[in-house]
Amino acid sequence: MSLGSWDPKVDAQSTELLLESDLLRRLIAYSTEEQLAQLEQLLNANDKQRLAGLMKIDPLIWQTAAEPLLENDLLHLIRFFAVAENLPGWEAGATSPVIPLAKILRQRGVRLDKSLLQWLREVSDNRYLPYGPL
Repeated sequence: MSLGSWDPKVDAQSTELLLESDLLRRLIAYSTEEQLAQLEQLLNANDKQRLAGLMKIDPLIWQTAAEPLLENDLLHLIRFFAVAENLPGWEAGATSPVIPLAKILRQRGVRLDKSLLQWLREVSDNRYLPYGPL
């Protein structure tokens, strides 16, 4: 178990800069390049603290930022956040970005397949994934 330090200024910056296209592409790449198992080692200490704010962003902001993404990119973001939630300080519960991302897919008529749902249960203890509190 590792402990980090908390900087309140980081939370204030969260919604301002974190949902830029370049960042979303970077997060998608962790999944497409099969690097999710090494996520804790790949993110430096600053990124771990700064990007943890992604887990607290309002679902409507997530929907706006992710709406232009392709379905495959949304699936990779779902995979990224399901694994990232295991990082210290990234726990999100019912506020997980996976929930609004899965909602976008549902609105597009895309169902999460059984293998992805099983994988989500294997990599995450968050009982709200992928559809939120019912």
